[in-house]
Amino acid sequence: MIKTINYISFGKYETGGYKHELFFAEQLCKYLNKENSDIQLNIIRKNKFYTNPFQYIKLFLLGLKANGNYNIVVARVALFALLRNAFTQNKVYIVLHNFDKSDGKSFWLKWYYNYLFWVLKNTTNKKVSIVAVAPFWVNYFKNKINNNIPVHLFPNFFDGEFYEKFFQNYSFVEQKNSQFERSREQSYSVSTTLDMTSSKKKQIHLGQWSFKNHPDVFEVAEQLTSKGYYCYFSTNFKDFAKKTNDYEVVYFEQFDNYLTQMALSEFTLALTGINEGWNRVVHESILVGTPVIAYAKAGLLDLVNESKSISVNNINEVLQVIENKNVHVNPSLLAHYDIKNVYDFLNKMLI
Repeated sequence: MIKTINYISFGKYETGGYKHELFFAEQLCKYLNKENSDIQLNIIRKNKFYTNPFQYIKLFLLGLKANGNYNIVVARVALFALLRNAFTQNKVYIVLHNFDKSDGKSFWLKWYYNYLFWVLKNTTNKKVSIVAVAPFWVNYFKNKINNNIPVHLFPNFFDGEFYEKFFQNYSFVEQKNSQFERSREQSYSVSTTLDMTSSKKKQIHLGQWSFKNHPDVFEVAEQLTSKGYYCYFSTNFKDFAKKTNDYEVVYFEQFDNYLTQMALSEFTLALTGINEGWNRVVHESILVGTPVIAYAKAGLLDLVNESKSISVNNINEVLQVIENKNVHVNPSLLAHYDIKNVYDFLNKMLI
């Protein structure tokens, strides 16, 4: 008899959170099939945003599709997924990347999250568990629900062998130069192509273009630009590409080109304004040999500490680190997040 895994989510863009959830669903499917089970993965995703109370109702009801033997759901469909499986033997994994009361949630969403955590704190269904992306959030959610149901760690995983070729491998950079130029032309980037040569340029990667960024990052960009630096944000979404006097938002159609330019940057900044789950861009920057300067808190603090990156508190400290330049990275510190170790985490989770 075929068993099913239903992964239920929503969103217009393929964000880091989406990549983490989908990878978890795919790896869980492979793991269970490896154990001689006949498992089928169903991806149920609404490619849209929900922005008002009437739309929220439609979103919440999406949780009723959690009728698989294993159900992986995001927070905003979790309540109805729990209701759908209140009297079944089906498993429900609620993926919670982070939680920040100050990140602009509407009244209705604040009410929803309060009620969700109340339900999790009082549920008696032992088939329900939370999946978190960082040690900080494992502890946070355990406290939030009084340790009533299991909270598992399933971090972001990366293929270390793939990233190795970008780590200060400038012969590879030169080889990719022409591809990089073509990609930027195709992406309708508004600036001229960077001169890709065999040494790191005077450029700073400001991190991913996102609402999560602290306003300080724009002041940093202004000051660095006045000193002759090229400052850029990266994005996977063509609609976000733009250029200002102080920075550029660069759309990278090819993933290799994004890693190549980041590897040639002096630093990557992660000046987050919210309590993040796990910053994929920071992790990738470390893997390609570019040091990270961060406003480290929540899950990002775990990543900064484990990789021995630079934690700062204000603009002056950011600029001081960039001026000193005496910072190195060691990707091997994050080796336990290599894709080869996925089953170790799944095994602990399922046992």
